[in-house]
Amino acid sequence: MKRILTSAVLCLTLALSLAAPAAQASQNKNSGKKAAAAKMSPRAEALKKCNDDYAAAVKKANEDHAAAVKAAAGKKGKDRAAAMKAANKDKADAWTAAKKAKADCVKAAPKK
Repeated sequence: MKRILTSAVLCLTLALSLAAPAAQASQNKNSGKKAAAAKMSPRAEALKKCNDDYAAAVKKANEDHAAAVKAAAGKKGKDRAAAMKAANKDKADAWTAAKKAKADCVKAAPKK
C-alpha cells in the first residue's frame, strides 16, 4: 500500500512540475502575438486585409456553388446539366474576380 501511495504522489508531482512550465510558455506566446500584431507595418496590414478579403470571397463562391449544386440535384436531364454548367461557370467567374481583386489590392498596398 505504501508503495502505491508513493508512486501516486511521485506521478502527481512530476505531472504538475511538467505542466507549470508549459502553461507559462503558452502565456508568453500569446502576449508575444498581441505585441507583434500591434507592430505590423502599413503594408503588412494592407496585405492581411487583401488576403482576408480574398479568403472571404472564395468561401462565398464555394458556398454559392454548393447551394447551386444542391438545387440542381433535384432536377433531371437537360435542366440539371444546364444548372450544373451555370453553377460551375458562376464559381469560376467568382474565383477569377476574387483573384483579380486581390491582385489589385496588393498593387495598391503601400510599398515597404
